[in-house]
Amino acid sequence: MAWSVIQRCGGQIRAGFGGPYALDFGAILLMAEAMGGASPLLADVLPRIEAVIVKAYQKDSDGGE
Repeated sequence: MAWSVIQRCGGQIRAGFGGPYALDFGAILLMAEAMGGASPLLADVLPRIEAVIVKAYQKDSDGGE
């Protein structure tokens, strides 16, 4: 179930004028709870995948550079 939450968490980002800079962990954990997928594993994995997701958004917003 943690994987299902991770697949859906890409839209839960925090962004400012400089573009995306973080995932909204609060929103992701609430979504996980609603999906029945809240777990210590998810809480452990989120900070590790955050950089990958944010970097992908930043790359897209920079025009792929």
